[in-house]
Amino acid sequence: MKKIPTDLEILTEIYNRYQDTFRAYATEEPDRIARIRVPIDIAEVAEEVGVDEDMVFGRLYYHFNKKYSYRDENGDRITFFTSLKFEGMSVNFPLVASVLADLETENMKYKTAISLATGAISMSVIALALSLFA
Repeated sequence: MKKIPTDLEILTEIYNRYQDTFRAYATEEPDRIARIRVPIDIAEVAEEVGVDEDMVFGRLYYHFNKKYSYRDENGDRITFFTSLKFEGMSVNFPLVASVLADLETENMKYKTAISLATGAISMSVIALALSLFA
């Protein structure tokens, strides 16, 4: 069975692939409706993370939208991902960056905790061995 990509892996791919597109938004003759909405090619993202196109679409549309979309102070729904006819398939790029930063922070905390626990266990084993053989 192939490894299922994590949210972190999918969002990292989207961020790295479309960061320049987000930055290149032209205010004089814009190529999209809003600067924050960046169109994405789901097939390219899916190929890069090693899963079927429908899997990435489903994760964006059903999982990420439910988890990361919100209502602003006016009650308007701010979506993570849209597949609207006039916008195409696009992500709210600043929201992608924010979620990605949170996921990277959580990942770092997890790795740090595992490293500290591994170090503590190693020192305990060494101390036990020294006390038994000394």
